Amino acid sequence: RLAALDRYNDPRVLADPDRLLAAPGPPPLLVPRAVRRLADGRATHFTFPSPYRPLDPEYVREYATYDRVDTVHLHAWQHDRPAPASLVLAHGWCVGHRRLHEIEFNIKALYRELGLDVYLYVQPFHSERKPTAARFSGELFPSTDLVRTNEAFVQTCQDLRAAIGAILRHNPAPLGMMGSSLGGYTAALIASIDPRLAFVVPIMAPASFADLFWDHGEGDPFRTQAEALGMTRERFQRAWAVHSPLSYAPKIPWERRLIVSASGDALVTDAHSEVLWHHWQRPRRFRFTGGHFQQMARRDWARGAPRSRAHNATRPGP
Repeated sequence: RLAALDRYNDPRVLADPDRLLAAPGPPPLLVPRAVRRLADGRATHFTFPSPYRPLDPEYVREYATYDRVDTVHLHAWQHDRPAPASLVLAHGWCVGHRRLHEIEFNIKALYRELGLDVYLYVQPFHSERKPTAARFSGELFPSTDLVRTNEAFVQTCQDLRAAIGAILRHNPAPLGMMGSSLGGYTAALIASIDPRLAFVVPIMAPASFADLFWDHGEGDPFRTQAEALGMTRERFQRAWAVHSPLSYAPKIPWERRLIVSASGDALVTDAHSEVLWHHWQRPRRFRFTGGHFQQMARRDWARGAPRSRAHNATRPGP
């Protein structure tokens, strides 16, 4: 299986990620599944077929056993009049339920106070895309299955880039992306490969899932077994390089990057956030008190991030 990972970390792919991570074909038609009227617009649950097709021959057979994953779900809050900007949100691991993220991201403020059109993307293997055989949302992605995790991130990129095309076709105004945890990592990845995004706000995002898994696996029998079979941090990093933001230079201008982190986060620690901050040439950032599960001043970053001005950041030298 390690040999099978070569197709993802081929230097030609890392030099031109569109070889694997671009959405094939024209933007999809968004099919409304449910519509609710809002005072000045509508909330719509859209779906469209995922453009993704598995790359690994063994995973082709495995993927065929998963139901529901091949349909993309996009929850949208759209104004009747064209909004001055749009925002795509990506949720974290094990979640994906619309009502939860309306609260987490304070979508009411984003939609009503800032006047944005807002879109919530549901990650593969989560919520409405959880296969029937999975025990819980997010059980299968991300995971220690190196190939499935790579494939699911390829699917994520192709899904999101297809959705970006559809959103910009609906409203060509500036489009940004914001996400938390797994969603923050996803936002940082898309901002590293798609120049159509106007701004990006990764929240509590690891710079490298390989490093995050490796560090949290210290002392775990599973990591001990993997090391006995020849796995090292460096091999792990190479295995998952295709979806690491550290593999690419960000496509978004420096002044339109904002990194949000939690001062007491035991999952994505300051050390992990610092790596992404330095890789992105130390752009503006916002720290809040708390961690993944207890977020003080959460409404401040949810409301302020898309319109934040530079805060404690200095332009790096050449």
